[in-house]
Amino acid sequence: MMNDKKPIRIEELAREHPLRQQPFSVPEGYFDSLPSRVQARVTRKKPGFSISWSWQRTAATLAGASLIAVLVWQTLPQRQESLGADTLEGVSDAAIASYLEEQGVNPYELAEQQDIQSSFSTDSTIIQYLDVKPDDIQRYFDEKGYSETSGSEPVNS
Repeated sequence: MMNDKKPIRIEELAREHPLRQQPFSVPEGYFDSLPSRVQARVTRKKPGFSISWSWQRTAATLAGASLIAVLVWQTLPQRQESLGADTLEGVSDAAIASYLEEQGVNPYELAEQQDIQSSFSTDSTIIQYLDVKPDDIQRYFDEKGYSETSGSEPVNS
């Protein structure tokens, strides 16, 4: 069985036949004016907010950000570090005592506070903190009449 269909040629169809019509049609001169119409639409500004960038705007933005950073840096409170031992070495005991007296602090009550007592866990820590030499301690014991055999009781002569 062979192919029974007879091929149809477009030229044989009538001009009004739908198969002879082009799939789409454009107005005359459409493609000639297309580039100018596209360009007109692209360059037409849309209403609303738009930003154009320039070196002046960049410089102004950086200057403003720098000013804000400097103001924040100057207004933030500085963190106070703890005073080092070197700082307090130059202060005399009399100056410390007068300062505590001006502030209304009793040095004996201050010494009895628990956190101060816990910082001196051993007698040797207290002696090192007070910067007392062993010779001074021995001289004190000798003056008060303490001896190693009698314990903590002074020897009465």
